[in-house]
Amino acid sequence: MPDELVLDTSAIIAWFEDEAGADEVEDLVRKAQRDEVTIYVAFVSLMEADYIMERKVGREQAETSIANVENWPISVVESHPQWRYQAARIKARGGLSLADSWIASLALMTGAELVHKDKEFDSVPGLRSVRL
Repeated sequence: MPDELVLDTSAIIAWFEDEAGADEVEDLVRKAQRDEVTIYVAFVSLMEADYIMERKVGREQAETSIANVENWPISVVESHPQWRYQAARIKARGGLSLADSWIASLALMTGAELVHKDKEFDSVPGLRSVRL
């Protein structure tokens, strides 16, 4: 397992909803608690997870779910100019949503492995990833 990971929104949602891959996400969080891995989460992943959960279970439960993730031993990465530039280059190639462009570019910029459930990431050159 690599030292640095980026969790995609799909990995976070898998954990929320106890979908396939939830156990792997929980294991990664435990490893981060033991300082065995560093986990990054893009600001846009938290935003996506927040609105997805609000639609499914309502505002109050969404807030609780997001607060749980924010209490994980993760580094939430907020936007900055270099990252915005990299995300735009990925988005310009086509094939990814705006949010996924931000998420993939974070993994590329940090050299981290992306943990996800989305086949669309397979088309990003140089992206190291593991699909749940």
